[in-house]
Amino acid sequence: MGAVRTLDDLKNKGFNVEEGIRLCGGDEEIYMEVIWAAMMEGREKIPLIRKVYGEGDLERYQIEVHGLKNAMKSIGANYLSQLAGEQEQAAKMENYSVMKVGVEELLEQYQIVVDALAELLGE
Repeated sequence: MGAVRTLDDLKNKGFNVEEGIRLCGGDEEIYMEVIWAAMMEGREKIPLIRKVYGEGDLERYQIEVHGLKNAMKSIGANYLSQLAGEQEQAAKMENYSVMKVGVEELLEQYQIVVDALAELLGE
């Protein structure tokens, strides 16, 4: 789909940039700060989510995907937010089959988001 150099490129990657900016008080500069924070956090959270899931730490997994759901909503990464919400509900219900099926897609999509943000920010 091409390089990510502008907010329009983010839109082309499926981000709802307008919603993200709206959630940042309509301030594009704040939105850029929030996506920078989301990128930095993602670099730490992807391996952490993989680890706590692999260890079977259901409580911590639920906490992490809950935070991910909200963080991704705040930047307009709605698909990833939705996946995180599904994993959060599965963890709450101790639905291991849904978690097992969804965790890899969640982590793949999270990496795609982090990579897109890094490219936009020149990181």
